[in-house]
Amino acid sequence: MRPRRARAKRSSLPAFLAPHRRRLTEQERRTLRAKIRSLEGRSSRARTRWIPIAGLVIVVLWLLTLVASDASRIIITAFWLAVGAAIALWVGRDMHEHASQFSDMAAALLSALTANAADVYDVRARAFVEFEEEEDEGACYAFEISGSRLVFVSGQEFYSGARFPSLDFSLVYVLDEAGRTVDILIDKRGARAKPAFIIPAARRRERPEHLEVRAGTIDTLR
Repeated sequence: MRPRRARAKRSSLPAFLAPHRRRLTEQERRTLRAKIRSLEGRSSRARTRWIPIAGLVIVVLWLLTLVASDASRIIITAFWLAVGAAIALWVGRDMHEHASQFSDMAAALLSALTANAADVYDVRARAFVEFEEEEDEGACYAFEISGSRLVFVSGQEFYSGARFPSLDFSLVYVLDEAGRTVDILIDKRGARAKPAFIIPAARRRERPEHLEVRAGTIDTLR
């Protein structure tokens, strides 16, 4: 009877933490506008800043070759003009791709400002534990929330920093006009907290999925 009751309890839990949708706060909108300005600046620099740098490098190499080589100045100049043109085309194409990526990211955030919507996952925990990272897979935590439940937060976006991880925060998934997530913000309401303990990578059986919910407390993870 006990195993059947335990299975029923587990099956009654949601598989993943449920979000609620709301409008962006003014602070979140300011954060998005600042990111847009940064991305637009990076796009502009990626399109133009490489040109004088590449030109300077080619001129320096041309001068060094003139000093070190006995070849004709005309031949050396023709060589570096050809090589410089090839380098400029290659670097220019690569930098143009980077600039386009930055522009696309800025456009997605502009769309999010118009949509003015976010899916928000609230986490208010009694305690949490941290899983030791393995092979650059990102941070991973288990937060003990009400009802003897554990919710797991994992990913490259959630490394420890100012006021995170804490016992009271929200993950804000910013949506564009098509309803796609274009950015993730962390609403940090509590002070930064320390994990109750750290689970070594060697002891971890599996990596829980992000926002997965399981029955139990942090003591069941020891």
